[in-house]
Amino acid sequence: MSYDEAVSLGFSECRGRGYRCDLKEAHLKGNDVWKVKFQAYAPSAKGHLHIDYHAYTRELLRIDEKVKDRDKGRDWDDDDDGRGHGRGKKKKGHSKHHDDDDDD
Repeated sequence: MSYDEAVSLGFSECRGRGYRCDLKEAHLKGNDVWKVKFQAYAPSAKGHLHIDYHAYTRELLRIDEKVKDRDKGRDWDDDDDGRGHGRGKKKKGHSKHHDDDDDD
């Protein structure tokens, strides 16, 4: 897959999700993966969409989608949890405050 094809596939994916898209960067990594990154905009929302494609099979490997409403905190990405984590990796670790510490 060429640079132009990776970018074209990325634009199609981004627009297919209903966003206006501006290309931030696209580059081929040593493990045969095209990394295509966009700034994504929806009505009164903005964020990013990062897409990975396999360079030879053109397989969609990963999408990291984080688009937030600027006014009401509405979540435009596809994870349905209201926090904007997209399909990327979840954060690991412990929260600073624990709800189960209340003895009242």
